[in-house]
Parts: sequence; C-alpha cells; structure tokens
Amino acid sequence: MSSTIIQPWEKWKASNLAMSGACEWGGFEDAHHILTFLSHYFELVVEHGQNQDEPIQNAFCALAHTSDSVTIKALEQFDPTQPTFVHGIIYAFQGARPFKLREAALLFLPLISNRWFSTHSPIMDPTQMTSFFTNWASTVEDVEKTPTVQEAALVVLLGMVNSPCWHPHIIPEKWMLLRYFMSVPEDLHSLYGYLNDPGLMEEIKKVDNPMAIVLWVEILWLKYAQLTPKMHLKLESITKEIAKNEREAGLDISQSNINRYLSNTTLELRKIEDLLGDHTVESNEPIVVLREKAGKIQQAFRALDAIKAG
Repeated sequence: MSSTIIQPWEKWKASNLAMSGACEWGGFEDAHHILTFLSHYFELVVEHGQNQDEPIQNAFCALAHTSDSVTIKALEQFDPTQPTFVHGIIYAFQGARPFKLREAALLFLPLISNRWFSTHSPIMDPTQMTSFFTNWASTVEDVEKTPTVQEAALVVLLGMVNSPCWHPHIIPEKWMLLRYFMSVPEDLHSLYGYLNDPGLMEEIKKVDNPMAIVLWVEILWLKYAQLTPKMHLKLESITKEIAKNEREAGLDISQSNINRYLSNTTLELRKIEDLLGDHTVESNEPIVVLREKAGKIQQAFRALDAIKAG
C-alpha cells in the first residue's frame, strides 16, 4: 500500500481542528485537512499496527459535524476506496473498538456511501464484506436510535441493498434492523429517492427473510404522503399480496401486519389532525401543507381498509 503524503503543517492544523471539540461543533472551512489527518492515522493503524482510536474518532466527528457542502466538496477530490482508507473504516467498526469510535464511524459512513456502494467492482473481498456488514449492523443495534443515527443507518442499509456487490452480503436476519426506522422524520431528503424506488422494493421482496418486505411496506405506509402516485399503486399491490398470504395462513387480528399498518396510519392521521385543530401548537410545516398531508394519509387509510376487507 502506498503511504499517505502529509506535510507537517497539514498534520498540525488537522490535528488541532479534530482535537479541539470536533464532536461538539462544526464550522470548518476546509474538510480536506481532516481527511488528510484521518488518512494518516488509518495508515498508522493498518500499516504499523498502532492503536489510534481517539484521533480517528475525533476526525469522524469533525467530518460528520461539518456542513454537508464543505465535506462533500472535500470528498470530491478524495478517494475513500483506496485500500488503506477502506481497511481503516473496517478497523473502526470492529467489535473490539470503543463504543464511541464505532458510533462516530456510523455517522461518517453515509458521507462516502455513494462511492462505496455504487462501485461496479468490490472494494473488499467477500469474507470482508460479510464481516463488515455484521460489525456495522451490530453498531446500529448498540447505539441510541436518534434521528441522526436513523438517517445514517438507513442511507447505508439501502445503499447496500441497491448495490449488486453488497446485496449478497446482507445477512437475512439483520433485515430486522428495519424495525428501527418506523419513526424516521419526514424532512430527511436523502431518503426520498429510496422511498420512491419500485426497484428497491422488488429487491427487498426477494431477500431470504419474509419480514424484510413486511417491515419495508410498513415504513412506506407511514411515509405515504411523500410517495409518488406510481409508488402508491406499487405499495398497494404488494400489500395485497401480504394480505392474501395472511388470509391463507389463517392469521387473526393480533398477528395481522395489515392491521398494524392500519393502526399506525390512524395514529399518524390523528397527530396531524391535532396539529390542525390546535393552532397554538407549533409546527415546522404551514397549515396548507398539513392539510395536504392529512388528505394523503386519509387516502392511505381508505386504501388499507379496502385491502383488509379483501
């Protein structure tokens, strides 16, 4: 592996930036120095076997807390698929690493997800990919499911699903991770493309775990107001298949996924109606937007009610 060239002044500046409260505040004007710093410490870990958990953790935090535009600009001139960098990320997710380091790596990974999961050739061998997925999934299970963590985890999971290289290495039982994403906030624009991708739904439907599509459909019903008309039809079609399977299996109401979808949709509608009915309640959305959303959720409720009735 080639050594990372790092000038003394770059190392000094990056080190000070990353170590001076990087986990508490952002505002860095040039994330290039943090990436240089991170690459250097990855090299110390990978090529020299040194323990550099704290500086790596601080660099992850600095990059994750710097504005997206600044970090993206720096990443455009950086290759996160170079072997030393890849092995550094693998190292950070290992179960033996400190919890805070693994959590920081979880929040950083979405920043390079397009470069990692959109490649036509794998950046790891098959054994490493399965091991990496296992360690990443374990980190998701261990951390507090804040909205930031939910977005970071879902972007990476769906990026893996869409990747021919990575999809085979998603462990079937780990599709249960989707249960953590039922309350993902609606202003996460990075997820819109995934929510409205019928191809993604078909890929999830084919995985070797029947709960995968059941959980993904539940998320889509909760996000019904953000879906396109085309996705509404696709969602209803697959939900009818789930209902048919339930009827054939003789499941009662307590076991019915369709009934759970209906219950959750009802709760979502009540939340919006409460906001509309109490103008003293602050909302991030204008009244007209809330009314439009309420109308779409009512449409979802009617569609689910019809599916349940068969």
